[in-house]
Amino acid sequence: MSDRRISSISLTIAVVAGAILAVFLAVFLIFYFKPVASILIVRWQVRNEPDLWIVPRPLPAPTNESPARKTFSYFGCEFDSPWSEVKQQVNFGPAVRLVFSGGQVIAILDPARQANALQIFRQGAARRKANVATVFGKDATQSNYALRSAIVNLTPADLRFYISPNKMVDNAVFLLLKPISTTNVKHGFYSFQTNWIRGFQQGDPARDEMVVIDGFDGQDREIVIVVGVGHGTINRASQADINRITYSLRPISASDAK
Repeated sequence: MSDRRISSISLTIAVVAGAILAVFLAVFLIFYFKPVASILIVRWQVRNEPDLWIVPRPLPAPTNESPARKTFSYFGCEFDSPWSEVKQQVNFGPAVRLVFSGGQVIAILDPARQANALQIFRQGAARRKANVATVFGKDATQSNYALRSAIVNLTPADLRFYISPNKMVDNAVFLLLKPISTTNVKHGFYSFQTNWIRGFQQGDPARDEMVVIDGFDGQDREIVIVVGVGHGTINRASQADINRITYSLRPISASDAK
């Protein structure tokens, strides 16, 4: 085979290889540049955030709940309290705060005043003329609970390059939002599901002065109850006390309210 023939073949191979490389680079720039850049930027931003590695653990099934002392009803919800003697009740619009004689405190927030995160995501997608399920994934956008669960269960380990471009962006966005959903996570973060609600417990009553019960009912309403103790109080709530509130928390149906 002549040198000219060999050179021609080599040139053809070089041209084809160059064309393939150009196509690859074009595809990368079109489909992967933004996702990869998003992951690299978020990885840099969260490099010193150890709390982002915390994910909720299933709350052990209650075996020794505190006995119910009194049932309270607010904002279309009711729950059993392990304490009965209310020293002070403060109503301030979006919440009710109960202070008991032993110094324990229960505050329940009005579900109607809670931010509808899924609705906010839908509005953002609509402004981009996109479907929220297409942008952030079908599973994560089924409900507010599904969205919260997707966010809090992410860790920096999920910022991977070998997943789809959309998933790369989703994980980067969700991880940046995680600190907002885990503000009260200090010594404990748990997930739970009862007959009426499913959600998360933030905090450990043995070590934290405040525990947040964040549940979603069958209508996807977010019901938030904060359990704590007053300043200088030694009668701290126990996990059994928290369980009594959590596993009794339920929406009031129209028939029950009559």
